[in-house]
Amino acid sequence: MKDVFRDLFQSFKKASYKKKFLLSIFLLIYMLVLISVLIKVNYQVTTPGAITSTVSTTADPKDYWVIKIQEENLAGNINTVGIYNHKRISYFQYLISKLSPRVKISDYDPKTMLSEEEDVVRGVLQKDYSIIDALIVAYEAASLKDSSIHIEYKFQGLLVMAVMKHSESNLLPGDLIKSINGQSFKNIDEFRTILSSLTEGEFPMIVIREKEEVEISSKMVFLEEQGYKLGVELHEKIEIDKNLTKPAYIINPNLSSIGSSGGAMMALAVYNALTEGDLTKGKVIIGTINLDGSIGEIGGTAQKIATASMYGADIFIVGKENYDEAYATYIQMKDLFKPNFKLIQAKNFQEMITLLEALNED
Repeated sequence: MKDVFRDLFQSFKKASYKKKFLLSIFLLIYMLVLISVLIKVNYQVTTPGAITSTVSTTADPKDYWVIKIQEENLAGNINTVGIYNHKRISYFQYLISKLSPRVKISDYDPKTMLSEEEDVVRGVLQKDYSIIDALIVAYEAASLKDSSIHIEYKFQGLLVMAVMKHSESNLLPGDLIKSINGQSFKNIDEFRTILSSLTEGEFPMIVIREKEEVEISSKMVFLEEQGYKLGVELHEKIEIDKNLTKPAYIINPNLSSIGSSGGAMMALAVYNALTEGDLTKGKVIIGTINLDGSIGEIGGTAQKIATASMYGADIFIVGKENYDEAYATYIQMKDLFKPNFKLIQAKNFQEMITLLEALNED
């Protein structure tokens, strides 16, 4: 190796001034690019992603599916839309991202915000509960039209989705909270009521951690402008009794997407598969709203609109809180992708069904 470098150095010495100058410029540029790739900066970028089909049925099989319903009805072309998010990017990525109007750049504080790895763990847990929520909402709505459709489920506890940096709860992502300060609870509202009285000192919690029941000691943390907080993100864990649920369903064990914002689209596809006819009428339907009754704000709306444009959506459903941002992005995307999909807003699951039925009547 030494001989190789010695020969290169000798060749450089013998080269003409012009070649030396050009080689020096090339090496300088190479070093600058290398440094920009290696140096990390405290920014995060959100970019357009991909769409994912949601439901397959016996009569309407899909190459990829999240839920398969043992039913002869059509599932329709209902998709979730995903985006990509990267934290603490390289300086080179930051510079490239500045060139694209489809990429959102925002500050990232590693001292207070979740890491990319923690975000992935949260996203996987979110995906799990969004599937269960989608099944419950869809089966209950479909049972109003067909009494043979039935679903049974039971509250299991509160699932810890993420633990904030300031938390002193001693909880871990994936923990299932069963009791707090010796008291059980039936839902997240009851848990919050109990928690609101425990602002002073430590208190015990019983959790299921890695399939074992353990007792931990937790405490609240006081934050300016927020008051006392446990510092964790929670969601109700519901278990469906598959033996008592009809028709039968299967959840894909090898999912490629994470996050919860596709829950409403999954519920819509399951409902479509359970009921006669096809709400989609062959249209490609994409959405980005959560499943709960009052639709809250969803992140990355602009990038999801861009993704829908790229994949040729016919209808894009968005929650009320995000409609203005979605519409502004839709107008901006006209020059880039010439989107021709219809943008509609919905407050909840039932309104989505009503809007689609109305569109099919037009």
